[in-house]
Amino acid sequence: MNKVKLMIAGAVIAVGAFIGVASANNPVNAADCSANAVITCGVTSIGQLRDKFNANTPAGTQNIFSWFGLTSDVVNHASNKTGYVTKSGDVVVDGKVVATNAVSAGRQYMAGSATQSIGGTTFYTRSTQTSFVSSQIGAIVFFDAQGRFIAAVLYDCGNPVKATNKVVPVQPVYKCDSLKATPTNRTTYSFTTAATAKDGAVIKDYAYSFGDGATQTAGASVSHTYIKPGTYTASVTVRVTVNGQVVNAPGSCKTTVTIAPEMCPVPGKEQYPKDDPRCVEDKPAVQIVKTVNDQEHVKVKVGDTFTYQISVKNTGNVILKNLVITDKAPSEVSLIGSNNLGTIQGNTWTYTLPELAVGASKSFTLTAKYAKFTAGTHVNTVCVETPTIPGTNPDDCDTAETETYEYITVCDLTDNTIKTITRDQFDESHMTLDQTKCGQMRVCIIADKTTKDIAKKDFDSTTMTTDMDKCVTPPTIELPKTGLEDSLGNVLGLGSIVGASYAFIASRRSLR
Repeated sequence: MNKVKLMIAGAVIAVGAFIGVASANNPVNAADCSANAVITCGVTSIGQLRDKFNANTPAGTQNIFSWFGLTSDVVNHASNKTGYVTKSGDVVVDGKVVATNAVSAGRQYMAGSATQSIGGTTFYTRSTQTSFVSSQIGAIVFFDAQGRFIAAVLYDCGNPVKATNKVVPVQPVYKCDSLKATPTNRTTYSFTTAATAKDGAVIKDYAYSFGDGATQTAGASVSHTYIKPGTYTASVTVRVTVNGQVVNAPGSCKTTVTIAPEMCPVPGKEQYPKDDPRCVEDKPAVQIVKTVNDQEHVKVKVGDTFTYQISVKNTGNVILKNLVITDKAPSEVSLIGSNNLGTIQGNTWTYTLPELAVGASKSFTLTAKYAKFTAGTHVNTVCVETPTIPGTNPDDCDTAETETYEYITVCDLTDNTIKTITRDQFDESHMTLDQTKCGQMRVCIIADKTTKDIAKKDFDSTTMTTDMDKCVTPPTIELPKTGLEDSLGNVLGLGSIVGASYAFIASRRSLR
């Protein structure tokens, strides 16, 4: 009989042990609907727990939970796992003790309880050693972002549990590992960031600085197009959320990119950047300018020296080589000097300029003179030719004009004067080179046979003559008379004859 009793007792204990294990692992089947339950009949899932908590069913649930740190944010948002709480006060999850010294709550008082009151709700707290009948009870266990224990809620009765956390949180690990730049074309690069964030650290975003003043917040990969050629240092800052705060991950993530200039599209100039001044089609050009005494046209005196000024300029965009400058003087002009540059041969000056840079000029001076007066304008042409410029020969020419003058002495018949004038002022209508045409002359007026001094220009051969014999009147022969009157008359008559004869002789002398 005693053996039977012992067997029955053992069976009861075994069944009780089985029921206790089942309660820990299958809380749905272990609902506690007593008045001590904080949530009547407990909960079967986190969803049901949240529904009843948010509905505050039964009344006062939220007040009791708050004493255990189970705020609305924790219940509705904190990470959670299924575990169990032991009678000895341990909270176990995944086979590991995450908290100790557990304290639970109930709506009814039992020996060893402490009375609590929050917001008009009275409840009682005690150790699990006091409150637990079974060795362990299944629970929903809540953790913070670092994996540390916050609190637990027993499945079968909805009673909250707090305990001393035993989880040593793993320190968040976060850093920027590298920044890689890959060109996609000449001006665009793709940037890829490698970063580490674990154990509670979460990457929020990537803040890029491309080195050209541009920035962008993006993901792990981003593209950027540079406007100008050059070398740029790009960097990225990885922003990480740690313990609810946004921080910058350590690590220097930088890289250097080089944007090559766009190259010149002109054939033969591909080695130059597009914006290089040399990136232009070769257009050689030359200009030659000539003046005489710094003018386009001058008059010069016979025998006086004058100067031709010659200027050669490179007006193209390439260096000119072996420029041959030729100045052929007109036959009326004699070239006599060139400042020892070039040669004068056959009245032609020639000089070869080895090189002329772009935009540069070279000046020359030639001296010349007229040996004699020659009427008209005389054109002097200078030309330049360089093999750098294909096609036309010569490449450019210019002219300067001269005319000469000399002084001559003439007789101006208009006023019967001798004048000195330039040859171009000579007017044959009233001038003559015969200076004897000017001055006074004595003539015989044929009509009255009188002599007269006139200007040579006024001589009229039809009314005048230089033959003074034609102005002599033969003397009248009278009979001799006696007496004083006759003698005086004779004397006077003789005097007239002598005077007339003297005047005639004098006039003849003036014509010699």
